[in-house]
Amino acid sequence: MDSTLVQVCRRTSTRRVLGVAWHGGVLRADDFMDRCGFTRSATLQSLDALVGLGLMEETTGPTGARAMGRPARWFRVKADGGVLVGLDAGQRTMMATITDLAGTVLATQANDIPSPEPAHLQDPAVRRRLARETVAQALRGLGLARGDVVALGIGIPAPVDAEGRSPEGWQGFWRVMHSDLLHMFRDEFPTVRAENDAALAALAELHFGAARSQRNFVTLLAAWGLGAGVVLDGQLVRGSRGAVGELGFLEYVDGAGGSAGLYEVVEGWIRSRWSAEQLPVSHPWREYLDGQRPRETLLSLLRPDDPIMAPLFGDLAARLSRVIELLSRIYDPASIILAGPAASDAGPLLRAAQKLPLGEAEEPLADVIISTLGDGIVALGAAAAAREVPMAAVVEWALRRH
Repeated sequence: MDSTLVQVCRRTSTRRVLGVAWHGGVLRADDFMDRCGFTRSATLQSLDALVGLGLMEETTGPTGARAMGRPARWFRVKADGGVLVGLDAGQRTMMATITDLAGTVLATQANDIPSPEPAHLQDPAVRRRLARETVAQALRGLGLARGDVVALGIGIPAPVDAEGRSPEGWQGFWRVMHSDLLHMFRDEFPTVRAENDAALAALAELHFGAARSQRNFVTLLAAWGLGAGVVLDGQLVRGSRGAVGELGFLEYVDGAGGSAGLYEVVEGWIRSRWSAEQLPVSHPWREYLDGQRPRETLLSLLRPDDPIMAPLFGDLAARLSRVIELLSRIYDPASIILAGPAASDAGPLLRAAQKLPLGEAEEPLADVIISTLGDGIVALGAAAAAREVPMAAVVEWALRRH
């Protein structure tokens, strides 16, 4: 590549232009001038350099766009100039999501973890191998290689600090979940970022979901455990050890029921109170206890008008109400987004929870929203985290490819 072009690409001004384009859609050259404060010649030099580098492209303007005087030049990020990868290194499944540079999802690949329970006894070497294979399979499905990846984000079911480290945790659970994935992938990809899984669920909502216009919200990630991703004043909040969203403190709060997930509570309730022969032949809980129904379906079947299910329904609604109240009081968010695998099945519980009486505090609670991003929210959030890569790193990645 021409040395002059390389010098232009590495200028701070060029990185600023790319940063505007990264989140700006289709923009005129004049828009870049206004937002960056550069002269026309400097702006166009940066834009042309980024086009030559394959990170941007010149395009036609929006339908109906008009300009007085000289014809406007329109630019946008070149969506197929590279890809971003998000990996959900979950407790039971590895899931990789690949997006283009504009954030459009191109592919998703999931692999179950063999013998996932008890989770703290999982083999870290197996987790690393499966994580690598899941990412590789997703790339191969698109005909891509590691060199096409601008950045990789990893979601881990453990606290993760600003340096990507996780503490040991009870019986080594957090250490096993991390499995040193950050360092493994840093040997393979130019930029890698690790975050707590609930924090990435919050990023997914911020970039793709219900929180795109919000600056203060909490995402409550619900499946086999409960965790919170906290965004305040538009910034993801971690804390000194990455534990801001850990909900272990719920064990010490009356009525909160601890940080066990909705699936886990339902399964534990049934197994501790019933045997198959005590239930009607056609009852879903008997089918589950007889091994004929997956446990993941139990929450969706929970009904308050079933006399067998009603006590559990009421208990879960009360727990959910208490957790919503606590998150509202602690973090003062405008909204709480219920997300994760259990979210789509929790609508009746949430409606019941919102009808329950609260304490005497006068402050209004946050609005509660059910996420529409589904089971893949953490992997999608990890891809969103990868998209927050510094522009200098994007430029250097593109220069290496040329």
